[in-house]
Amino acid sequence: MSDTQMHETIRALYEGVFDAEAWQRSLGALCQASGSVHAALVVLDTVHERVLVNQVVNQVPEEVAAYHEYYEAIDPALPFAPRMAVGSWYIDSRELGAYAMRQSPFYGEFFRQFGLSSLMACLVERKPHYEVFLSLQRPQGRDHYSPEDARALDWVIPHVRNAIALRDRTHQVSALAHASSQLMERLPFGVIVFQDDGKALLTNSIGEAWVRRLLPAVSIETSAAAMSATGLRQEEWRLSRPFAEALRAVSDPANPQPAQALRAVDGAGRQAQIILLPLPPAHHLAIDWQRPTVMVAIHEPGIAPVTLPAVLRDLYGLTPAETRLAMQLSSGIGLPEACELIGIRRETGRTQLKAIFTKTATGTQAQLAHLLTRLGVRG
Repeated sequence: MSDTQMHETIRALYEGVFDAEAWQRSLGALCQASGSVHAALVVLDTVHERVLVNQVVNQVPEEVAAYHEYYEAIDPALPFAPRMAVGSWYIDSRELGAYAMRQSPFYGEFFRQFGLSSLMACLVERKPHYEVFLSLQRPQGRDHYSPEDARALDWVIPHVRNAIALRDRTHQVSALAHASSQLMERLPFGVIVFQDDGKALLTNSIGEAWVRRLLPAVSIETSAAAMSATGLRQEEWRLSRPFAEALRAVSDPANPQPAQALRAVDGAGRQAQIILLPLPPAHHLAIDWQRPTVMVAIHEPGIAPVTLPAVLRDLYGLTPAETRLAMQLSSGIGLPEACELIGIRRETGRTQLKAIFTKTATGTQAQLAHLLTRLGVRG
């Protein structure tokens, strides 16, 4: 395989993170380089003890069906899988030998029926519940695979492993983003996630209308979308102080503050409350870890008041037990008294308080009490 072919094969693997067809090109190149007729990514489900074909080049549906219906149970390669190390190869002519291959119905019936002669497979990745193999098969009339054939493909295994990991991570992030979007849309108030420079990273439909009202310098497209969503003009709302000033204050790493609060009043005298909450870098909505990120919650008139437990649960991810402790501490009592009122041990209370500090980006009970007071919602 030439350097150009190797580079194309690697590039197609990483393109396959988003485009499964790109993996077909990469596997096809490996087929050609190794004199194989089939190449596949095979997943061995170690819980249910079954084999799943994830990607395959030159797939023959009848071959796959026959394998699952009967020949999987007598596949002589499967007993070797638990003993393999990640990155190592199974080579049938080495592990079984030519005599055993001739005597095996797997080769005499199954392989002969579909014009195959030899198989080798590399353990690419091992997870608690499954294993991933790169599997190649040679046609009849070709020599059996040898260790030299496996060594000639060793260079591609780290790239296959990295591409699989990137694709899995991409799918996880996509699923998390979808779940977060659904959760935000269910909230009865506007939510916007801002960077410290005023860039809106994420918003629900209620919060979208407020992006331009809070920072008039955002794009015209955002403003048009906001007004079309509400039918209101952003000039109808006046803020108690400039939003940019509050955003700078709450996202200043040199002088961290648990929260900032503003009031907005429209021409009819209606009031909306705007709460700015700094997000710790590990928060699931802190999208860009390189910059301070701020969550903005807008409580508009006419919407049922939001309870403090709901805010702590939905915006900060506090558990019910952590919420109960935070509510007790918001009244100004100390941790020992709060633990006694709730009926928990002090060690448990200290563990829960540590989790509360981490999730709310506070470091002391005074900061936590200040945050809860500034939230300005009904307890």
